[in-house]
Amino acid sequence: MARNNGRYPARILIVAKDKSLRDAISDTLESAGGYTVNQAVNFEEALSEILLTEFDLIVTEAELPDLSGMDLLAVVGGLRPASRVIVIDDDLSAKSAIAVYRLGAVDYLYKPLNMSFVLMQIERQLEMIYPSTSGEPAETQPAVSTEITQERARRLDPHTRPAALMLGRAQFKRINWELSRLLGHVKANFVGLMDNDGNMIGAAGTLEDYDLQLLTQALSIDHSAQQSLASILDETKFNSTYFEGETTGVYMIEFGSPYAVSLAVICSTDVKPGMIWLYSKRAAAIIEDILKTIPQPRRLPQLES
Repeated sequence: MARNNGRYPARILIVAKDKSLRDAISDTLESAGGYTVNQAVNFEEALSEILLTEFDLIVTEAELPDLSGMDLLAVVGGLRPASRVIVIDDDLSAKSAIAVYRLGAVDYLYKPLNMSFVLMQIERQLEMIYPSTSGEPAETQPAVSTEITQERARRLDPHTRPAALMLGRAQFKRINWELSRLLGHVKANFVGLMDNDGNMIGAAGTLEDYDLQLLTQALSIDHSAQQSLASILDETKFNSTYFEGETTGVYMIEFGSPYAVSLAVICSTDVKPGMIWLYSKRAAAIIEDILKTIPQPRRLPQLES
């Protein structure tokens, strides 16, 4: 990626408590050339940098000494919505991966890191901002939607965020039993149930690294913009979509109110969609009935100003 033309060096902020990690990424970018790199040790330092400079890309650890990379991600969404954020975690976590994508991160990496791969991912993100070798921002690059920032704010506000699920032991066991039964019926690799914040409510099967990447991408996409299996099969109750990877696909079904959840079924692309839809719809209907037995959430009393 030829970016070192002396006019538009990409501005990158590295936020990490681990000095060796900061130095490793900085050295890698310096060797590649064409980047202006700033460093921050914690949330407070990162916030100061973000207020002073608009970065093209921010690379942050998930865990920081004062606050977290999630907090930083939320702040970036409000202050610098055009800045892209890559989150680095200590290990692979389905819950964390889904959550960071939901909050607007463009990539999720986990240790141990291969610096060549890190550089490739950074350059891939910058190519979306500067697709030409001239280094000038593309005129056709769409502006960051204010709807993304508003959605982040809605999820962080205790008065507007989605209702939290509080499952009892019996409900949890019944849901996991239904997920295990669905796994067997469709011969899937993995079946999972997630809430709106990306928390895993129940799961069955094995989630491989590739499947996790496909799942997090599917959860981060606006389902209304995708081709819907529900519309094809004349189904109006459940919002169902399908995302196909190289060897496996993810079937997503969204349902439930006030506890909106997503049922994800990951299986080989050879499996017939009709069979997946039939058994998934039945499992979703049963799980929806289980969720209806949970006491309705109560609004917190408003404090007078």
